[in-house]
Amino acid sequence: MKVRRQVNDFGITVLSVHAPLASFTDEFLRKGARLIIAFSEAVGAEAVVFQPEKKMHEDRTDEQAAMLQNMKVLQDRTKVTIAVETFWEDDRVLRPDDIMENGLPMVLNTSLIPKTEITWIVESYRTHVVNVHLSAVMPGGAELNTGRQFRPVENDSFCLDVLDRFHELGWNGVVTLEYLSSFADKSLKDRKLLEDIYRYAS
Repeated sequence: MKVRRQVNDFGITVLSVHAPLASFTDEFLRKGARLIIAFSEAVGAEAVVFQPEKKMHEDRTDEQAAMLQNMKVLQDRTKVTIAVETFWEDDRVLRPDDIMENGLPMVLNTSLIPKTEITWIVESYRTHVVNVHLSAVMPGGAELNTGRQFRPVENDSFCLDVLDRFHELGWNGVVTLEYLSSFADKSLKDRKLLEDIYRYAS
C-alpha cells in the first residue's frame, strides 16, 4: 500500500487509525476489517476507531448484539485496540451508555455529545477512553451541525477543562484535534501548543 510505505519511509508515528464507516457484517469482517487491521498493524497503530452505524429503532437491539459479537471476533484477531467513537443519536447501534455498559474501549468525541455526558465519561470511564477527538462547538441553535462543530479549541474553554481534568486524573491516552479542513494550519499550531502545555505540566 502506498500510504503504508509513505508512513514507514518518512518515519511518521501513527497512534490510531480511523476506519471508514462500515456495517459490522460477516462480509466486513472477512474483507474490510482484515485490511484495516493489517494496515494498522503495519504502521504500528495502538488503536482502530470505528463509528457505530445507524439502524432503525426496531432493528437496534439485534444489530447491537451482532456488532458486539463481531467486535469480539475482530479483537481476538489483533493486539490493536478496537475502539468505538461516541455519537449521541438514538438510532446509533452503540450509544455512549452502551459502550460503557459493555466495557468497550471508547473514543470520546467532544463535538458529538453533550458536555454533561463528556464530564460523566471523564470522571467514571476514563480508564477505557483510548482517544479523545477534541474540538469546540460554537454556540447557537438547538441542534449540532457541521457548520458549528469541529472548531479550534480556543473557541470553547471547556475543551481545555477536559484536558486539564484528564491530566489531573493521570489519563495517558491519545488526543486528536479534529478540526474542519479550513482550520488545518490551526490544528498544527494548536497541537504544538498543547504538547508544550501538557508535556511540562506537573
